[in-house]
Amino acid sequence: MASFSNFLSQVADSLISSGSGLNTGCKLGLSCAGDSITFPVAPPNFEVSNTYNNGTVNVNNLGDINMLGKRGLVTIKFSSFFPAQAYDGIANDVPDSPYTYVDKINSFAQKSQPCQLVISNTKINLNVTIDSFDYSEKDGTSDVYFSISLREYRYVLPNSNKLNNTTGLGSRVAEEQKEKVINWYPGMDLMDVAAQSVGQFFPIDEQDAKQLSVFKTLVKTKNLKVGSILHVTKQSIQIDDKTKINF
Repeated sequence: MASFSNFLSQVADSLISSGSGLNTGCKLGLSCAGDSITFPVAPPNFEVSNTYNNGTVNVNNLGDINMLGKRGLVTIKFSSFFPAQAYDGIANDVPDSPYTYVDKINSFAQKSQPCQLVISNTKINLNVTIDSFDYSEKDGTSDVYFSISLREYRYVLPNSNKLNNTTGLGSRVAEEQKEKVINWYPGMDLMDVAAQSVGQFFPIDEQDAKQLSVFKTLVKTKNLKVGSILHVTKQSIQIDDKTKINF
């Protein structure tokens, strides 16, 4: 029970310092290569960092001027714990072993594939890589406390001949995958699903048109709902191994 008291204290401190916590009923899901976890205890807050790579150039007779850059990669950090027993108001059911979550997150980090992070009731729905994952035990209850840092992953397709406007060089090439698995978490909408469906299969300059086309098709599709698992290729989407949509 010491762990429960400690966690409530951490929640209170976080709410006081930040002025707000996560939305009521907020859930965090992390998936990779067809496997997924839902964090049993939502963190009291999370931190999103955006960079825009602006630069400073010194010009004769003018001094320093600010040069606008392109956006960098979004990073997301949060901390919580994996409970080893049920706690009223936090983890009502006896959860999986804390180290089941630890092992799965470590396996995600080593799959050489990006993950997908979804935080329900927010705009967070990103392909990410796991930059760091630290965990520890503190109070003899077998609860495992953790901190995780995630960074946005942006797909660039092998067959894209689009040159970088700044460097004049060809785009970085990502390894082409034949299939992507999408878990439709609460908080996602059809446009999110459409965006993820085309994100790694088409060059950047084709993605907007493909996304709109896929969205229109999904709107008309039966048996598609929150909780569905979609197997996506460049040619089709298969829903829960039943309905198949051809592009």
